[in-house]
Amino acid sequence: MRKRITLPLLAGLLAAVPATAQDKASFNIYGTLIAYGENVEATGATRATAYNNSMVTIAPTATNVPARFRFTCSTSNIGFKGDYKVDGDNFKVIWQLESSASVDGDQPSVLAGRNSCIGIAGKTWGTLFVGSWDTPYKVPQIFTGALRGLFPFDFSLTGNPGFNVPGTVTNSGRAGTKNDASFNRRQGNSLQYWSPDWSGFSFRLAYSANESKPTTDAATTLQYNPTVISALLTYKIGGLTLNYGYEQHNDYFGLSQLTGNATAPSLTNTGSKDEGHEFLAFYVIKETGTRITAMVEQLKYHNDETVIGKVNEYKRTAWAASVQQTFGQHKIWGVYSNAADGSATVLGTANTSTSNLGASQVSLGYAYSVAKTADVFATFYQITNKEAATYGAFPVLSGINPGADTKGFGVGILYTF
Repeated sequence: MRKRITLPLLAGLLAAVPATAQDKASFNIYGTLIAYGENVEATGATRATAYNNSMVTIAPTATNVPARFRFTCSTSNIGFKGDYKVDGDNFKVIWQLESSASVDGDQPSVLAGRNSCIGIAGKTWGTLFVGSWDTPYKVPQIFTGALRGLFPFDFSLTGNPGFNVPGTVTNSGRAGTKNDASFNRRQGNSLQYWSPDWSGFSFRLAYSANESKPTTDAATTLQYNPTVISALLTYKIGGLTLNYGYEQHNDYFGLSQLTGNATAPSLTNTGSKDEGHEFLAFYVIKETGTRITAMVEQLKYHNDETVIGKVNEYKRTAWAASVQQTFGQHKIWGVYSNAADGSATVLGTANTSTSNLGASQVSLGYAYSVAKTADVFATFYQITNKEAATYGAFPVLSGINPGADTKGFGVGILYTF
């Protein structure tokens, strides 16, 4: 009923606008609606203390997450976007307001809570805007999945180091939570520039301002300066797309969120520098309907630690690959990924261990295209943690303990407009 009222009203308003203004301005409504129901559990939590290492303390009383059914709306959204042409495609004002659409009723939807911006764009010189938007580092990972959106059966071991860090986050600055360690980010207070395509080459740059910089008393309080810098270089030739992404978090203290053996921001831990490097490739064979994706990533967390015996650095490498095959209205896919144990340093000692912090993931899926904009699908996935690891799917089940493996299977429907 709302649509029947709104569209005629909008049409009437547009009709009242002079034709020249209509030619200059554009307005679009778009969205993605997803409902995914699954049975999911986490079993096999480590019950021994023999696997303790420099990063994780294992409790013999660790519990599992019993099997349950749940519905998730993944990255369902509704958005409004448009532009105003000042000089055709050579110069225009652009804007977008995108909100989540929680069709399962779990969370309230916040206006402009997803990718939103205002800026300017030109066909020959690129796009410049201010807003809250996926960082350039995150962009290629968005397209690794077989379906539009983000699901628990997609790459779950990249963009985060485990330790119950969420698979994706939206923040405007340093939050003081595990979100600060995530490299799969929608970042607010950001300035982004996107270049045009130059013979297959393009790049994106982003800077998130230090609005979360605290007020300080120089005599008693730590002064830190949280910022995010993100970049992506892309090259496309034929069916091959190559991406290199880099992201740097200054004074986000991600390491302090990973382990209790790292000091929180203080006068003995006055700064941090966390870095992500990713290489990601897509290869599409249109003639056969085949799509191959491969990715390798290194995350590194470093604190300016001065307390002897505390962890001051952790880094780990992960890789992932997927194959999708489309035939007619049908699509099947498989995913495998692996995260290494990584390595760490403890200030003032050589006795460090990161044993059993790694994990692996397997996912299988099938989708049937009911229409060009609608799919129904069925999936199975499992994340297998080593005895001290705590990787989880998106959305993460609460209370994943070291060694607990997440397993799920379910069906869903997806519609875009």
